Amino acid sequence: MANVLDPMDIKQIFSLHRDGLSNRKIASLLGISRNTINQYISWLHASDYDVEEILHLHVGKLKEIFPSRTTIDNDRFDA
Repeated sequence: MANVLDPMDIKQIFSLHRDGLSNRKIASLLGISRNTINQYISWLHASDYDVEEILHLHVGKLKEIFPSRTTIDNDRFDA
């Protein structure tokens, strides 16, 4: 699937965001689409957690809060 990030990528995005890097810079450093970075930062702000809490969550809880998604709506990519 496209745009599926593992929990360590998600934590890295939030850590860099906490450190003050722009979404564009985070995308460039990690090789992830800027739109994907924007979406995860948006989900972070919409969640009931702050960055420090997110960074200390275990993998299962992180996946529950930020489920893997794809921006492509096509059955071929789900197969």
